[in-house]
Amino acid sequence: MNIRIPALLCACLLSLNLHAAGLGEPEGDVAARFLEVSLRQDIPPNHPRLASTREQIQRVAKASGENEQTVAQACMRNARYAFDAARIDVRPHEVLEAAAKHASAGRPLNEITQRYIELRVKQKLDHAGAMAQMATAGK
Repeated sequence: MNIRIPALLCACLLSLNLHAAGLGEPEGDVAARFLEVSLRQDIPPNHPRLASTREQIQRVAKASGENEQTVAQACMRNARYAFDAARIDVRPHEVLEAAAKHASAGRPLNEITQRYIELRVKQKLDHAGAMAQMATAGK
């Protein structure tokens, strides 16, 4: 059997899986896809939260030195971890809000997002409580 056929089939399946997960579209609007995942619904191009989400992603990307896609994926991954670890419904936009509020140049993105998730999961704080705790810890 020719090895090229299974290799081509594997490449096609991998591409399909990446596309289905929303990870294979680097040229797409990262903020729109991120907001759709976070709100769990399709959003129109003029959604009221889209501009602020785009600005937050750009701010975190600039401060952390990561690209916008990496910022969005990190927020989604951390929100998913909170659900998997403790069945807490943390939305990716909540993680992004924490990262945007507490991002500073040179500070690793995962340091901020993991601190937020730690407050939500281990201390069982809601979003407002975790944000308040992060604000007082940063002073």
